[in-house]
Amino acid sequence: MPATARAACTSERFTVEGSPLTIELCLNAVTLDPSTSSRIAHVEATTSTPTRSATATLALLLPMGSAASHAPASIELAPVGLIGTLHLTLHVTPSSASIDSALLTPGAVIIK
Repeated sequence: MPATARAACTSERFTVEGSPLTIELCLNAVTLDPSTSSRIAHVEATTSTPTRSATATLALLLPMGSAASHAPASIELAPVGLIGTLHLTLHVTPSSASIDSALLTPGAVIIK
């Protein structure tokens, strides 16, 4: 499976429960999955507050045929001491992943 080289990381800051929260996304590779005729973007998501951080690996299924795609992802905030889940829509290009929108649940609070 061919893969792209690691690209630059993107970072965004939000306020959740009155605490600053930073999410850094690093696109590690985009591989081809011939069994599903799709691409899989491998993204490392590091979530941090001033006192804690946690890293999750996301495997995002992308359609073939377009350079840029959108993909859903969820990040649990308990590992950084916050309550809830961030539901993200990520914009993935061949060289980066960034956050298009973010919704915090419970409560369906739009934070971006």
